[in-house]
Amino acid sequence: MSVIARLEVIPAREGNMSEAVASAVEALDRFDVSYETTPTDTVIEADDPSEVFAAAETAHRAVADERVITSLEVDEHRGRRQNRHDRVASVERALGRPAERERRGAVSEPRQQGMAGSSRQSVRGSSQQRPPETELRRYHGPVPADQQGGSQSAGQRRGSPPTETRPTGSRGMDTSSRGMDSRYLGPQQSPPR
Repeated sequence: MSVIARLEVIPAREGNMSEAVASAVEALDRFDVSYETTPTDTVIEADDPSEVFAAAETAHRAVADERVITSLEVDEHRGRRQNRHDRVASVERALGRPAERERRGAVSEPRQQGMAGSSRQSVRGSSQQRPPETELRRYHGPVPADQQGGSQSAGQRRGSPPTETRPTGSRGMDTSSRGMDSRYLGPQQSPPR
């Protein structure tokens, strides 16, 4: 069994919340859980849901503010062992590239490692830094000359490949990636008028 949870502990106050959030994250170290803090929440992984609930309660109580808002979302998949890295890797295989990128024109500085020496790269098990923007372009490709400026079709981003036509079943469903044969989708029906 594997349990993956999303925990968010927020002190309801104005100003900097870093120390309060750090107290909540530090409280997780008392439990047999893996975790990764992101800009919006902390992802927790454990073998048993009771461990996640106990860790979340301790993190909530670790924030000494008068008002604290805590959200916990638990995903327990009984009978299957899968960790958070497996889930991300599965999505990346389907994408054919890493499931992250910097927005165009964003100035990003190299991520500094915190006092604990943790960073997203080291949590994922890679000691390499994120590839520079030029390496990321291999996933997005250069902007074709015909797409530089001017209007673009709805839903098409600058630098994205042209929309391809996919075979569809008799009801207009995309059947190319599902291993489905369109003849099993039933008789062809006209759309309602």
